[in-house]
Amino acid sequence: MKIRLIILIIFSSLFSSCSDFSGNEDAVEASLKPVTTTTTTNDDTTTRTYYDLDGIAFGNNTFVAVGESGVVRTSSDNGTTWDNGTSGTTKQLNEIVYGNSTFVTVGQSGTHLYSTDDGTSWSDGTWSSAANVTGVAFGDNKFVGVSSSYLTVSTDNGANWSTGCSGVYVYDITFGNSKFVASGSVGAIQTSSNGNSCTTGNSGTTTNTLYGITFGNDRFLTVGSTGWLSISTDNGSTFGSLTTPTSYSLNSVAYGNNIFVAVGNQRVVVDNNTGGNATITENTLSFNDVTFGNGVFVAVGNNEIIYTSTDGDSWTKVYP
Repeated sequence: MKIRLIILIIFSSLFSSCSDFSGNEDAVEASLKPVTTTTTTNDDTTTRTYYDLDGIAFGNNTFVAVGESGVVRTSSDNGTTWDNGTSGTTKQLNEIVYGNSTFVTVGQSGTHLYSTDDGTSWSDGTWSSAANVTGVAFGDNKFVGVSSSYLTVSTDNGANWSTGCSGVYVYDITFGNSKFVASGSVGAIQTSSNGNSCTTGNSGTTTNTLYGITFGNDRFLTVGSTGWLSISTDNGSTFGSLTTPTSYSLNSVAYGNNIFVAVGNQRVVVDNNTGGNATITENTLSFNDVTFGNGVFVAVGNNEIIYTSTDGDSWTKVYP
């Protein structure tokens, strides 16, 4: 029996997921094109639409990925197989994090959602502003989201949100050493212990947009446009630039197995755990986000591609 796969591009119009932030044109804020794959076997036709995945997090032995049109994918076997979650929204979901037995995702038009069943179903968090929220972190029993102009804060596991610091111009956020550290437009760095009061840090650049940030080995590492890499050993107050092996934009970074792994536009860059000796390990795959859990890095990208790696060097496609 012969099976014919026909790939159809069904959307030609382009739209931006974050209209009020001059951000990552290579990934999260790129123009999005859902791809429909039609599989035909005799008289039976199955149609499947693949969406762009922009965020991924790990918690409770589960990886949860989110993205375009409210798509949610979950895996409880280290990324080997993936199931569908139901977000209840068609809005863009930009980022996701886990804490206090809860997954929280944020996105387009002020979207704040939370899930207590490992991403299977989601509830709306109370929030009124329509600004796009592009990043979220958990620490000290708080969830803190970021937009291009202010932070959002929840102390009840994502059910209700209040406005934190304003005028921050940040894009992503992480938590470590009792500090939230956020990075963003024109090299912006903000540090905070609670999300309500912020201190400006020094990223070492005023020209690069910093798309991703993570904490590991007692260090904060941020990545961004033109392959920017910089690291902080003083809780985000000052960052020192690192020699980058690429001029391609890096969208996200994660720490695990004693290494930093950064992903971006046709690049994966691996950094040793002191923030030096960065090397390119992949130059064909493009990813929007990466996370680490259970000894495995999981990276996600457009058209729902999901890859796994234990060392950032060798990558295996697990979905779709």
